[in-house]
Amino acid sequence: MRRRLLVFFLAAALLGCGCAASAAGGADDPLVSLDYAQSWAEGLVEEAAEAARAAFDEAFGDAEAVPASGSRQVRLSAGQAVRLREGASVTLTSGSARVALNAGALVNATVGGEAVTGKLNARQLYIACENCDATITASAASTLDISGGYETVHTQLSFTDVPQNAWFYSYVYDAVELGLVDGMDAKTFAPDGSFTVAQAVKIAACMHQLYHEGAVTLQNGDPWYTSYVDYGVQNGVAPQDYASLSESELNAAISRRDYVALFYNALPAAEYAAVNSVPDGSIPDVDAADPSAAQIYAFYRAGILNGSDGEGSFLPDSGIKRSEVAAIVVRMFDKSERISVTLN
Repeated sequence: MRRRLLVFFLAAALLGCGCAASAAGGADDPLVSLDYAQSWAEGLVEEAAEAARAAFDEAFGDAEAVPASGSRQVRLSAGQAVRLREGASVTLTSGSARVALNAGALVNATVGGEAVTGKLNARQLYIACENCDATITASAASTLDISGGYETVHTQLSFTDVPQNAWFYSYVYDAVELGLVDGMDAKTFAPDGSFTVAQAVKIAACMHQLYHEGAVTLQNGDPWYTSYVDYGVQNGVAPQDYASLSESELNAAISRRDYVALFYNALPAAEYAAVNSVPDGSIPDVDAADPSAAQIYAFYRAGILNGSDGEGSFLPDSGIKRSEVAAIVVRMFDKSERISVTLN
């Protein structure tokens, strides 16, 4: 993409100012044949392309420094950052982010000007020029399309509402690091906040894609949740009737029962091998014949859930907190974090 842009701009410039090519239609040649005109034009374009290639190589140096695998989508949570290498390009496709230009030049190829430290404009192409040192930090959950070399900047997030002595402290930061749960902003996580049906579908769909494809490439639709609902229904994460839920139904709080049903479908059943003894009927408020009971009991037996009190109660019809979601996500993906529970 960068090469095509440079070729286009330089070719236009060469055509505009006139290249050193044979002049047709002059005093010695008042009439020009079609074949001659075509030959002349082809030669002119080739001269422009050669000049563009030379300018590109001079500006960006060794092409081997830029991977040839094309662009990739990079998801950042609020406060996370990437550092661009010389020759890389980036486009913000969702969310919001800021760029800090420490050295060199970062060009906004979409508007044709040099970028400065400040807001990164969405849907615009930025190119890191020679000796460029630019860091892009997400202001909220964001997705970047990056072509070329970059490195993740391991910043230490610090949520002011996640104290170190809280039971969910490590779960919150680990879940954010996975890219599956985001803070409300760079300083706030809202651990006691609730989740809607749409938010639950989004996380479940992203977990499914991360597990099966190794990366999350899903992006917001219009409305934002449509792409996640479509993916969830098509891949068996969400029930078929979720496709016909109204906006108000999707924005309603989700119950713990329905949340577990969605999350269970995000990974293969083989990932829920039993490590705990939890016989059917031993969870005080979940009968083995209840809706989604099989999934709830599977999570207890796998060490993903242990109940909300000393008796192991699940509270199936209550809402679920963001801190609890973080713990479930981490335990699903990291088996070393699973917990022991025994119910009789």
